[in-house]
Amino acid sequence: MNFDLERIRADFPILKREVNGHPLAYLDSAASAQRPLAVINAESHFYQHGYAAVHRGIHTLSAQATTDMENVRHQAARFLNATSPEEIVFVKGTTEGINLVANSWGGSQLQSGDNIIITAMEHHANIVPWQMVAERTGASIRVLELTENGELALEQLASLIDSRTRLLAVTHVSNVLGTINPVKEIVAQAKAAGVVTLIDGAQAVMHQKVDVQDIDCDFYIFSGHKLYGPTGTGILYGRKALLEMMPPWEGGGSMIDMVMLPTGTTYGKAPWRFEAGTPNTGGIIGLGAALAYVNTIGLDTIHQREEMLMRYALDKLASVPDLKIYGPQTRTGVIAFNLGKHHAYDVGSFLDQYGIAIRTGHHCAMPLMRHYDVPAMCRASFAFYNSEEEADRLAAGLTRIHRLLGG
Repeated sequence: MNFDLERIRADFPILKREVNGHPLAYLDSAASAQRPLAVINAESHFYQHGYAAVHRGIHTLSAQATTDMENVRHQAARFLNATSPEEIVFVKGTTEGINLVANSWGGSQLQSGDNIIITAMEHHANIVPWQMVAERTGASIRVLELTENGELALEQLASLIDSRTRLLAVTHVSNVLGTINPVKEIVAQAKAAGVVTLIDGAQAVMHQKVDVQDIDCDFYIFSGHKLYGPTGTGILYGRKALLEMMPPWEGGGSMIDMVMLPTGTTYGKAPWRFEAGTPNTGGIIGLGAALAYVNTIGLDTIHQREEMLMRYALDKLASVPDLKIYGPQTRTGVIAFNLGKHHAYDVGSFLDQYGIAIRTGHHCAMPLMRHYDVPAMCRASFAFYNSEEEADRLAAGLTRIHRLLGG
């Protein structure tokens, strides 16, 4: 594997920063990854030299901005191996994408007595929208539980699916445990029963290649800010036949065909019918730069690098006294843990004094916290720009906290 860590780190200006007198060890990329100069510069260039409203003008700047934005739709289609750019909807992030499907597809397709299957390891963004639409339509929620080691109890899935199951929503990778779910097998089982499938890919697309045709899912969603791109951007992939039959969720400019009074308004075709209003054009262009940046390094290279780093970090953390690590041994991206009896917030605050940035709290996964009977967890997340030395510092910092505070 040809991987020049020093060169990669030079692409991310913030990694040169010091925090509390220590070099920054940024171990919170699962919450929001840092941006390379390629992304920062792409957005800056657009605002300095090409800013204009898209889809609404015949002048040069508007036409160029529209072309640049639509090119990102083509990029995203290639990135996910969608069959067409028209299967790509621009959204603000994974949360908006799931809400769009819940309100548009769910609101039009679900009826009283139907059921939706989710899992006990989902992020709140893949729980709450389904609860809300179920409450409105009279559908019910069924939950696929976890095994003791933090994997899905897949042997239970067959018993959850029946003739009234309409949708199965599952995360590709757990944002807390790092569990890599066998989504292709899950989708195949659901599809055999005629169930629509949605995959939350927010924690997957930055770690491995994703091929929606191979997975054969109906919807796949991810956020730009976790893929080294801007906040307020994301991608919803939807199977074309489903997008074409789904009604709009939001109304306004850009999503219409003809507006009539008092009634009779008609809507544009998918995906544009789901993109009401003025989009975050600069952010979308930045997302395109992030996709290009990741592809230049190569997702296979990134996967290999991160796999090595994860093994190294887990090995180092094994020496920390009273450290409880949650989830399976085989994981990607994140390591969730607690140190003895100490609250996660206290541990995270101490680590921050050493220049080490981690996440603490319930991680938008309260049901998972209840599964493990803890109020909160610490979470260190690793990206390809992290170093072995930062993993060493994390282990040393936790050992020092244990020595200072006791078990």
